[in-house]
Amino acid sequence: MENSLQQSDFRQRLELLIGAEKPYAWAARMGINKGSFTNMWYKGGVPRTATAEKIACSSGCRLEWLLYGEGLMQEEGGVAAEMAEPPAREAAEHPPEPLRLAGDEHFVPEGVHEEFCFIPRYNLRASAGFGTSAAGEQPMFYMAFRRYWVKNYLNASPRDLAVISVKGDSMSGVLEDRDTILINTVERNPGEGLFVIRIGDDIFVKQLQRLPGGALQVKSANPLYETFTVDLARTSGEFEVIGRVVWFGRQIA
Repeated sequence: MENSLQQSDFRQRLELLIGAEKPYAWAARMGINKGSFTNMWYKGGVPRTATAEKIACSSGCRLEWLLYGEGLMQEEGGVAAEMAEPPAREAAEHPPEPLRLAGDEHFVPEGVHEEFCFIPRYNLRASAGFGTSAAGEQPMFYMAFRRYWVKNYLNASPRDLAVISVKGDSMSGVLEDRDTILINTVERNPGEGLFVIRIGDDIFVKQLQRLPGGALQVKSANPLYETFTVDLARTSGEFEVIGRVVWFGRQIA
């Protein structure tokens, strides 16, 4: 808690030093690299002593004030000022400008990590053996989805979701080769819908339908692929439902 307060207070002191100047332009003028400044500005980081000394020297503020909020902002004889909140009216009339990363074309809004959750994207396709090898595989990267959408539309938890891609044309007309699919791995009780399944060491995306007597119909969208049935009582571990497909994305052209 104390460390969190220190980070919050440091950000306020940093804002006071920057004033109306563009944040990244100010950082460049102070001789601070983009990575270090991003950590301070967006992630609540407190700089190392060497970086803090560079800021204090370049901006003319006291090091103790910058790091800990102790005493005056500047030595007596300078433009001394104590840390204070800006007047509410002034803040309302001059709202903070959205920050732009240097060299980036898009604004990065504050609080983006609170609005979005990040789902692991695995390098797994039709023959990767998701059911046997995914547990030890590291994600290639993460894809961002809005927390509100995941919770209120998918009725899912981010920890139960995974992203893989489609391979082949067996589901052509519904899902195409190289489509990106989002899987809810909690929904493993096969019913009517699109599911990712494992047969042996291969994985497939198929349309499933439960039949009377404990059988499961496995159907492709492409009529060139035959429909077949699986007896769930006699699969002996060769068949597994990985999860239900709840979303897909596709690159156009």
